[in-house]
Amino acid sequence: MMVCVHAAVGAALGAVVRRPWAAFACGVASHLICDLLPHRDYDMKIEAPLATAVFAYLARRYGVDSPQFLGACGAVAPDFENALTYFGVIQNTQMVFPTHNNTVPWFAGHGDKVDSPASQVALAAIALAIAEAGSGGESGI
Repeated sequence: MMVCVHAAVGAALGAVVRRPWAAFACGVASHLICDLLPHRDYDMKIEAPLATAVFAYLARRYGVDSPQFLGACGAVAPDFENALTYFGVIQNTQMVFPTHNNTVPWFAGHGDKVDSPASQVALAAIALAIAEAGSGGESGI
């Protein structure tokens, strides 16, 4: 799942639970569920700017201490181990998140690969709409 989609789903959950640290925890849990959905992963050159844009939007719109922002942080947190493998800090076999390493007994699986990003774009749009609806018009601006 694209990092920006994980962030959007985490923001939506944050808006629903409204408690910052519960939002973070729900975001982490959502990562597993989103990874199980059919999706396409992209190269870091595509992922990084999109994720940066979503986080910049969430920070500006809701504030960095908002449940939306912290939900997004939780949802993306498991992918830090992917970044560590990308930069050669750890090996793929050292990843521990249940959808990242198929060599561990707790591997939960990973969604089928799809060619189109359309389902992820739709999921992100719906999630950001939920995040906005759940904000009650409050803004970090």
